[in-house]
Amino acid sequence: DMFAEAATRCPGRIAVVDGAGASLTYAELDARSNRLARWLVARGIGAESLVALAIGRSVELLTAIWAVTKTGAGYVPIDPDYPAERVANMIEDSGAILGLTVRTGHLPGADFEWVRLDDESTGATIAGLSDAAVTADDMLRPVQAENVAYVIYTSGSTGRPKGVSVTHAGLANFAEQ
Repeated sequence: DMFAEAATRCPGRIAVVDGAGASLTYAELDARSNRLARWLVARGIGAESLVALAIGRSVELLTAIWAVTKTGAGYVPIDPDYPAERVANMIEDSGAILGLTVRTGHLPGADFEWVRLDDESTGATIAGLSDAAVTADDMLRPVQAENVAYVIYTSGSTGRPKGVSVTHAGLANFAEQ
């Protein structure tokens, strides 16, 4: 809701600029993330789902974060340069059911589907979807403040990364600070 409000107030203002110089306005980020959110919902993603995001810091990462959030699901940020074993452990531990990436090559995860957003066919399918706001009627399940918004992994004192869940309510509180 906070993002939708910002997109309505400042549609032409730059929302994000990445290290490669790519940028998106609030309106562009809103439209792209709405399309991707609709694609995710069609794949069964909604509240109580987790989606792994193995995308470097970029406009694509912010688009994916907002898209996952708009479905009511949570995301698991994964550095695509992490060792394969660590990525596999994070996926297994988090219970993520789908992964999004823009990377070529193989990302690990037993019985886990990675979708390349930069794949021509996938991109064309997503681009063909409506960019209208995703409403509660579009979602698979109602979103509750207690639902997980994201899971961040710490280095872990035992040497094995430990996931820490942050809820939608926690994010709202943080944003209001």
